[in-house]
Amino acid sequence: MNNAAIDLRRRLADPVVRRTIFASLALVLLIGGTSAWHLGHSKPAAPADKARPPANRLVLPEEAGQLAFLKLETASTAALPGSEPMNARLQLADDLTARIFPPLAGRVVSLSAALGDEVKAGTPLAIVDAPDFGQAIADLRKAEADSQQKAKALGRAKLLYEGEALARRDLEAAEADAQASGAEVERARLRLANLTPAGGRIEGQRLVLRAPLAGIVVDRQANPGTEVRPDAANPLFVISDLRRLWLSIDLPEKAAALARPGEAVNFKVDAYPDSDFTGRVERVGAVVDPATRRIPVRAVVDNADGRLKPEMFARATLSAPDAAQVIRLPVSALLTGGLSAQVFVQVGPREFERRAVGIARQDAEFAYLTAASPIKAGDIVVIRGALLLASELAQGE
Repeated sequence: MNNAAIDLRRRLADPVVRRTIFASLALVLLIGGTSAWHLGHSKPAAPADKARPPANRLVLPEEAGQLAFLKLETASTAALPGSEPMNARLQLADDLTARIFPPLAGRVVSLSAALGDEVKAGTPLAIVDAPDFGQAIADLRKAEADSQQKAKALGRAKLLYEGEALARRDLEAAEADAQASGAEVERARLRLANLTPAGGRIEGQRLVLRAPLAGIVVDRQANPGTEVRPDAANPLFVISDLRRLWLSIDLPEKAAALARPGEAVNFKVDAYPDSDFTGRVERVGAVVDPATRRIPVRAVVDNADGRLKPEMFARATLSAPDAAQVIRLPVSALLTGGLSAQVFVQVGPREFERRAVGIARQDAEFAYLTAASPIKAGDIVVIRGALLLASELAQGE
């Protein structure tokens, strides 16, 4: 045994050296086992990312809370308005309206029609105790009696003249008196007929006011005991056929070329915000109002269903005869940023696409798109909640 082996045995016999060697071996074994475990339990390589949708598309999960706030509407076409919305007002059609004043002074005895009643032509409205009406009746009776007396006098004069017992001058005077009395009877009869329309009964000096046309009692300014006069400021009754109304429009000068008799008018009223109404231009003012710089235009509106009421305010638009049919969307569907506008279109279940559109004309309620806009009739457009989709799409970018 050489000296190196003897020296190694001597060192191994030392307890301190043995503990150091054993500790080093344990550390090597621990490091090797840990490395082997990591090699056996290492994570697999991450798979490649799924293909992301285009930047302008958004797919919401089934449980997305945004779906509850979305409101969708199918895009439809409408005629492109030729003008901005104009102020307008519905009025009674004067050619179908009667404003009834009493022809004589008197006092209202009774009323037969109330506000809102539907009446026919000739229906009694009120009874007025009018002394002058009694005087008109008396005048007719007196004229008839005088005419009868003058007719008898003329007959006697003719007999005497034929018997050569009366001068021709006296015969001519009798003929003139008879003609004058007949004229007085006719005058009194015409005056009484003016106060009592055909079919009306005369009951003493009480005057019966009757409806001259069929319609609705839209105003009444009479009560029992009211003193009335023919020169009063307001009529006792206003009766109108509300199946047809007039639409009075204040037309700006720049839109004067669009207003021609027979052209269509589209308008909306606050009472029915989701309904569109139409009319037809009947009259166009010949001059411009110097105070408002507007041209008065009158359109006729069919109101057979009675939904429209006189004195309603409206917003009216005129369309050119060759107006193009374009896509019309509610203003709430638009997302504006700078000079551009965008809308969201549903392209699949819970999938939405953002598209840029062009605005041809816009008012307080609707936007009319240009023909080049990528929206067609039948597309399902988000009209409420578009801002939520835009925010979600921005977070994914």
